[in-house]
Amino acid sequence: MSSIKAPFPPVRRVVTGHTSAGKSTVIADTVELARPWGNETVHRVHDLHYTEGSPAIIDTEIAKGKWVDEIKMHPELVSGMGSTFRCWDVPPGDVSPAHRTVTLDYAIVFKGTVILELEEGERVTLNEGDTVVQRGTMHTWRNETTEWAKVYFVMLGAQPIEIEGKKLEEELHHVE
Repeated sequence: MSSIKAPFPPVRRVVTGHTSAGKSTVIADTVELARPWGNETVHRVHDLHYTEGSPAIIDTEIAKGKWVDEIKMHPELVSGMGSTFRCWDVPPGDVSPAHRTVTLDYAIVFKGTVILELEEGERVTLNEGDTVVQRGTMHTWRNETTEWAKVYFVMLGAQPIEIEGKKLEEELHHVE
């Protein structure tokens, strides 16, 4: 399945910052190619930005006179208490692993149709322009169409949900 190629162009990422005089400037203008997600070769993601904490430290790159163009990513799905900005190219017939993150996620379906399926089987069909506010629930993403889909995510670190004394921690279950 590693030969699957999305019909979408790479994602262009423009990052702004400041000059040493405090004036606005573009510090990076790059094309971000998709990479495999985890051990899967069919799941293609564009990691666009990552922060380690909140509030985010946004002045270090230019203040130190450098910009590291590689996004710092951890093996976890998300950034912990920071933020993750990601784009996912979803192939026809694809199903993500069931997962829960300890995050507040904002998702926008940019192209195509995907289904958000929760752990008890509740399903919501999302079309282009639809949005989701995901609040730490166990879920999968499904593309049950014959067309590719593209979804953008902003994931913000959150406090774990606690129900009857039990914290709902991050989980990832690969599909068989």
